Amino acid sequence: MKQFACLAAFALAVSAIGCSKTPIANVEITESSQPKTPLSSQHMHIAVMNANMTDSSGEFDQDKWSKLTADMIQSYLERAAEQNNIPIKLVDREHLKMTMGEKDLAAAGVTDSGDSVAAAQVQGASAILTSKVTVKIDKQVGKKRTIDAMSLAAGAWSRGGFGAGSVDTEQVDEEARNITVSCQFQIKDPATNEVIISHNGMPSQEFTKTSASPFFGSSKTEADMSPRDQVIGGMIEHHAQDFLAKFIPMSRRTDITVKPSSDKNSIAGVNALVADDYEGALASFKQAIAADPTDHKSCFGAGVACEKLGRRDEARKYYKQAKSYDNDDPQYKAAVARIERM
Repeated sequence: MKQFACLAAFALAVSAIGCSKTPIANVEITESSQPKTPLSSQHMHIAVMNANMTDSSGEFDQDKWSKLTADMIQSYLERAAEQNNIPIKLVDREHLKMTMGEKDLAAAGVTDSGDSVAAAQVQGASAILTSKVTVKIDKQVGKKRTIDAMSLAAGAWSRGGFGAGSVDTEQVDEEARNITVSCQFQIKDPATNEVIISHNGMPSQEFTKTSASPFFGSSKTEADMSPRDQVIGGMIEHHAQDFLAKFIPMSRRTDITVKPSSDKNSIAGVNALVADDYEGALASFKQAIAADPTDHKSCFGAGVACEKLGRRDEARKYYKQAKSYDNDDPQYKAAVARIERM
């Protein structure tokens, strides 16, 4: 009975560690922008080429993403033309495939000035939109020791409870993954091969590391991370939006996840965000920051609340403050970049 009581107490303790709940707020930010230099009327008939993909890891479906990138760009152009009454006409992509073939369609990617892009084959197009996407995926596998549940239970029964003898541990895998995506986009005049609009942004990165529990943990692999395609697709779309915003009106939606720190006011702030009470959320986050100026989660939450309230200068301050304390969080980097664009 003593052994059972010890095991039950230990199980409850571990359960309390693993089952503590904290609120999470999912906030939608919508950003609208107008181009500084709209596309000229002479370049409104656009042929969107398949993306020229490069993958250093050999673990990426280049053919799939070559087409998906072009389809996504075409979709944004169609939407902009319809919603803003812009006389953009797009060369039918099925016609492009039949005329040029899949290989040539992707090979006509971003080029240096003076190179041919096989534009002569794209009849009727007054502009050629090309793209080049480079994806790099690095994975590392590490080891961690975790308590062996079976040996712990066996020891409790054989030794009459905890505290006598040693507890066995076992080694489990932990994985880290770093994804880097670089994108280049261009619109060219097919008659002169002149680059009309271009975009070559800074590479996007996401670093994710799994962590096995020290109590009865099991191996954690890439399967426990955000799906690879979801991460890569989001990065490509972000770069494409930056490019398209240079010449068409854009409306971008960003879904943000806000988690609190351990501070009670930070938790109250996240709960207020869930209830769409942005003034209340900001007040709570400010109290948490006053108690600990390095509380980057509360700084980020305050930035989100300010952005929803339309206080961009204040949001910029809090986002930069959060990023200064945790420069690796991709949400913090994205928030600073987003607010700087406005």
